[in-house]
Amino acid sequence: MKPMRRAVMPVVSAVVAAAAVTAVAPSAQADAQACTYRPSQLPVPGGTTAGAVTAVAGGGISAGQIELPGSGDSQTHAALWTGDTVTDLGTVPGADVALGVNDVNSAGVAVGYGWELTGSSDGFPIGENHPFRSRDGKLEQLPVPAGAFNVVARAVTANGDVYGDGFGDDINHRTVYYWPADKPGTVTTPAGFPVGSRVEGVDTDGTVAVTAVSDIKGTTRAYLWKGGVATALAMPAGATNSTISAISNGTVVGDGRTADFDRFAVVWGKDGQATKLPDAFGTSDVNSSGLILGTSAGARATTLWQGTSTVATLSDDAKVYTVGDDATLGGSNLTSSAPTLRLPTLWRCS
Repeated sequence: MKPMRRAVMPVVSAVVAAAAVTAVAPSAQADAQACTYRPSQLPVPGGTTAGAVTAVAGGGISAGQIELPGSGDSQTHAALWTGDTVTDLGTVPGADVALGVNDVNSAGVAVGYGWELTGSSDGFPIGENHPFRSRDGKLEQLPVPAGAFNVVARAVTANGDVYGDGFGDDINHRTVYYWPADKPGTVTTPAGFPVGSRVEGVDTDGTVAVTAVSDIKGTTRAYLWKGGVATALAMPAGATNSTISAISNGTVVGDGRTADFDRFAVVWGKDGQATKLPDAFGTSDVNSSGLILGTSAGARATTLWQGTSTVATLSDDAKVYTVGDDATLGGSNLTSSAPTLRLPTLWRCS
């Protein structure tokens, strides 16, 4: 097999604003040691005006979006980083107006969506999402069933299986779609998912976490699906709605909402029981060691919890979207050379 060639782009150099944060080292070990989270800007292609890391995998692999000059307005490209090497993955063919990267695996396969402009109404643009995966240094649209629309690829497993969701025969509720890695060019509709399921993540054992929106009122419920069977997670105490943000190694994080729509953060343990995360407004990710990424209830600051204990709070300059299994954080950070410029950044605990 020929090795995959990747274009190495000229890079923009900027100094990330220093925002080191001392924390307890996220670890499964009982006697964790103190460490410091330090931001490190990733290289970007020349001309990049903004960007962010939105997915982190093992082996120094991360992915996200970058803004580059286009015809008229700037254009969003997908980007893949392998260590200190950046690959501009470009845009989605036929859906290049906007783009989002939702996940990446340790083999460097990124998945997400591209947006196609299809028209306008009262001066506002109308468009449709199309799912993509990366292959050989560029993006390709994934197939969808006949009649399906607004489909988004949301998660990719270690072996390259892709899960996502969109609208099909039931135009009022989302349907889950599955693209098997061993059958390229095919898509299936797995059975057993609750009506209105949105994919929130896939665990290493094949468990798919979904948030189901079941009725016109927008009622939400958190479920886990495996082998064709969906199981509802326990409703958090005091909540009438529940949503999932992420799943890893059996730990699920998400949010609960009261009848008055007050929001609070929740962690479901491997026993399926729901625990309110103290001093937390919401969650966004969790890694295999149980390190939770979210926002605090008071200052809405980016915060890390190990279990239910706060271990770090980052500065306001940090916009963090994901946490890797090695506790690396991915997002964007301001630069000291251009105070309004946000560029792709990793924070490592050392």
